Amino acid sequence: MRRAMRLSEVIAATGAKPLNIRAPEAVAVTGVCIDSRTVEAGDLFVALRGNRTDGHHYLQEVFDKGAVAALVEYVPLGAEEMPLLRTPNTVHALGQLARYYRRQFDTTVIGVTGSTGKTTTKEMIAAALEAGYPNAVQKSAGNYNTELGVPLTLFGLDADCRFLVQEMAMRGRTQIAYLAEIAEPRVGVITQIGWSHIEQLGSREAIAEAKSELIQALPPDGIAILPRDDRFYEFLQARCACETVYTFGRHPEAHARLTEVQLGEDYTAGVVVLNLPDVQARVWLELPYLGEHLLVNATAALLTAVVLGVVPDAAAGALRRIQLPEMRMAVQRQPEGWTLINDAYNANPDSMRAALQVLIHQIPARRRIAVLGDMKELGAYSMRLHWSLGRWLATQPLDYVVLVGTEVLWTAAAAKEGGFPPSRLLHFETPQQAREWLLRTVQKGDCVLLKGSRALGLEQAVVR
Repeated sequence: MRRAMRLSEVIAATGAKPLNIRAPEAVAVTGVCIDSRTVEAGDLFVALRGNRTDGHHYLQEVFDKGAVAALVEYVPLGAEEMPLLRTPNTVHALGQLARYYRRQFDTTVIGVTGSTGKTTTKEMIAAALEAGYPNAVQKSAGNYNTELGVPLTLFGLDADCRFLVQEMAMRGRTQIAYLAEIAEPRVGVITQIGWSHIEQLGSREAIAEAKSELIQALPPDGIAILPRDDRFYEFLQARCACETVYTFGRHPEAHARLTEVQLGEDYTAGVVVLNLPDVQARVWLELPYLGEHLLVNATAALLTAVVLGVVPDAAAGALRRIQLPEMRMAVQRQPEGWTLINDAYNANPDSMRAALQVLIHQIPARRRIAVLGDMKELGAYSMRLHWSLGRWLATQPLDYVVLVGTEVLWTAAAAKEGGFPPSRLLHFETPQQAREWLLRTVQKGDCVLLKGSRALGLEQAVVR
């Protein structure tokens, strides 16, 4: 927290009932913390109840470390004399306090959501904005994209921050609406409507509705950035609460139209034609990563930055130097002379095929080996989507397909039915078992793709 608050402000923002607190207007809060292990002097500790632990059990520890008060749902035994703020729901109170703190700053919040590419696009937007507003851009870190992560990100705002790029995750209906209520974005970016979260929501139409909560929350003078190629584009456009809508993609009517794509061995590039009310330009957009799907994300980032006042060539220059988080289309040349494409951070049907396109078409290799894990959270659609992947794989020029997990058994069956040679189709239950096969099999000149859902930890297949 860059600006201290008074405990009296916390009480007013959350409606919490103070216990054992005298003169709250004289007590300064210099930080907000939800982890007892990282509490520092001056912090307000928010006690959360989770599946594994309960923050209320650590009150003595946080006060020993210098916490000035704790936000609690109940008073544990032995804490009767501690300075507490009691509220029915500490998660909700955390959000209320974060919204109060966010309103102390004249910061434009850019919310980013979508079925795939959220984190990548968030990183790209922040980099492109930084080119026009040096040292005035902040972004959500890591997985700070939930009802806990968004408030913690907001507590990092300061007076120098003109733009905050905030990723917004979704596990069900109303979650993005809640995050938008806290962060109050003025700009909303939706990357794509795909299959992620189908288990919780049941249909892609329901996914689109849930994702649209971001653009429904924008103010009338807000800006929506939408994927023009997406089958749900018109659905999303109709749900925008703001008048200004800009689009990106390959569609001829997109405000930022991607064309003339080049797939290099160590880069992906294309021309983006910008057709905005105040900006008409052709911009060469090049990424130091492989994958046309990443170029589409970059087109969205370029458009967002230009709409917010960044010179197009400056934004493109920043994207040319972008460094993405680990395990996202990371090409790693191995000492033994083979190449690893590590895209093991997560997987769904859309991102799975996009990564495989890179392996098949963009990297020269003696042999191409796809190591693919389960795609989780597909619910009743899991069999159908894993089967569809297998039938598609059967038609692709791959030397080996290595499947890891249990749900990929449907992929294996479909690939065999489609004619993929059984001798080149392998299945392992764990990444460690796949690793043993890879150590024996991979040779100089080969290229190996790792792609699977996070729960599988597929990167363990290449751990040295």
